[in-house]
Amino acid sequence: MDNRKLLLNQICGCYDIPEDMKMCDGKLKQKCSVIGKCVFESLTEQQLEYAATDISSNVYLNACPGSGKTEVVALKCAYEIMKWDNTYSGIAIMTFTNSAEDELRNRTVEYLGIQIDYPHFLGTFTSWLHNYVANPFIHIITGYRNKETLDYSFRLIETECTSDFLFSFQTKYSYQSLNKIRANQFYFDLKNKKYIYGGFIYNGQKLLDEMLSKDSWRKKELDELKRDFWKSGFATYEDIELISLYLLQERSDIARCIAGRFPVLLIDECQDLSYIQLQILKCLHSHGTIIHLVGDLDQSIYEFRNIVPDDTREFIKDISMKEMRLTSNYRSNDSIVSASTFLLDKKKYVIGKQEQSVETPLIVLLYKKGEEGKLISKFESLVNENKLNLHNSRIIVRNNSLRNKIYGIKKEKKSVNIIEDYARALFYHYSSYSVGDFQLSILYLARAIHKSFFKSMEHSNSQKLYRPTLMEDNEWWQIINKVKNEMISCEKLRNFDQTWKEWKQLLQQVLLNCIVYNGQKVSPDLGSIRKGCSQKKIKDDIGNDVNENFNCSVETIHSCKGMSLDAVLFISAYSNSGNNNESGSHWHDWFATKNGKVRESNRLAYVAFSRARQLLVLGIPNPDSSPIDIEHKRILTDAGFKIFLI
Repeated sequence: MDNRKLLLNQICGCYDIPEDMKMCDGKLKQKCSVIGKCVFESLTEQQLEYAATDISSNVYLNACPGSGKTEVVALKCAYEIMKWDNTYSGIAIMTFTNSAEDELRNRTVEYLGIQIDYPHFLGTFTSWLHNYVANPFIHIITGYRNKETLDYSFRLIETECTSDFLFSFQTKYSYQSLNKIRANQFYFDLKNKKYIYGGFIYNGQKLLDEMLSKDSWRKKELDELKRDFWKSGFATYEDIELISLYLLQERSDIARCIAGRFPVLLIDECQDLSYIQLQILKCLHSHGTIIHLVGDLDQSIYEFRNIVPDDTREFIKDISMKEMRLTSNYRSNDSIVSASTFLLDKKKYVIGKQEQSVETPLIVLLYKKGEEGKLISKFESLVNENKLNLHNSRIIVRNNSLRNKIYGIKKEKKSVNIIEDYARALFYHYSSYSVGDFQLSILYLARAIHKSFFKSMEHSNSQKLYRPTLMEDNEWWQIINKVKNEMISCEKLRNFDQTWKEWKQLLQQVLLNCIVYNGQKVSPDLGSIRKGCSQKKIKDDIGNDVNENFNCSVETIHSCKGMSLDAVLFISAYSNSGNNNESGSHWHDWFATKNGKVRESNRLAYVAFSRARQLLVLGIPNPDSSPIDIEHKRILTDAGFKIFLI
């Protein structure tokens, strides 16, 4: 039986693809009716081969952009779950974001016909690690005991947390301008064997490195502080991964238990695996767990979190994984696929399957400093001229600094300030440019409420909106909504032309009788205005509450991952100052490999390029002082772009 018929029989209950879909009575007939043909008829041989491959072999599925990876993974998971015959062990299917989890779950359930349940798991890597390794077991090596509740779950504390209880977990001695360091402000980097500083002080890492190098006793102090932190039941996200690895390495009986509970781990978006997560997988593999990795290492773009594709390549080699490939890109036309591959300086093996509907799919627009608005208007005109969907097109930038410049949002200062959090919450509420901005508004508001009303109470992390641990979720949401409604109802608070001093006085009045907790009114403590800012206008620090005069949303490269867009405008920074550190902000960084080695700047551009279906436009600066030269023009034309001056 070939792979197509094998999967068709197992998943749909049919033995062959019917000639007339109206006569089909298979389990997926509704799904098939949506696309107008049998689902299994539309799958390629590569997709079918992976879906039917032996689950007991370690496999790396190298999936190019637009290859239908999520659909294939969902099909594979449904196929294996249907065949699974062990009551007490299951498959753990993992990804890295909640949105990716939801998408994968929906598609898998569509094939299964039932919800994914015990003994299997589908969720993020973090939730799997916390639920099955950290919370049940790491108290064994940290010594944490909660005698009152007998609940040994750790409480996650984020780096920016400044709650009062953390004064109990800070160094005895000062570290120059870093002052006394709190236990949540640093973590141990296992790969580089050093402590990483995560606080707000500029050059904090350099200072910490210098002091640890100069005074050997300081490392012992940090070690002991971390152990006390853990023993009290607190940890950062990085701590949890490190302790979990220590546990699995020190307690082979527990490692064997977890490997027996989950004999197969399937990790989607494997390019996002960190070094320490790979070590956790390697440890479980040594105790019998089979690993399936799915992803595209050329889309690894989290180097700032010390995630590099070479670590995953080494892992794949170490455990002798079989490599399989998906090389058909159904998202982009072949011109865009060719330009994307050109960035990586590799022989093209991916084929663009999207039929080209525009005459010129690759365009460069040369723009002058301060003319970003003119550039965006020209892009929108091109989208309309080519009869593409403007609302399914995006402007993509390297990072939030250029995005904020386009929207008129001022750069946020690193240290947390309560009044500024309230102001930013209101700013993002009124000028929400995306779902992410709306969520950011709630996040700023929740943090501000906790710090001004409940600072003395221990609280949860940002994923739970800093909810005080003594409160129920519903109660906390009611408080957030109450404060939000009070602020919105005061029209004067929307006036960012006021000074911080004036705005604080008004905010104090609005919030004065806002919250009742345990039957008593709670008065807010808004803290101090940032030094030197009392007479500054809010709009000068936060931004102007204005609506954008264009229709396309602006995304960063990281936020656009997974998107399929009709058209993309990828804007280069005007200055080439980022070239020395390979920031990927300037277009020179996108095309230049180093001695044939692909760098993160190339991969960042690869992700941005490969979002586009039909039209890819590059916004490239062309300053009068150093206009684009012949050599750089040749690079662009060699990649297939036509160049226009606006």
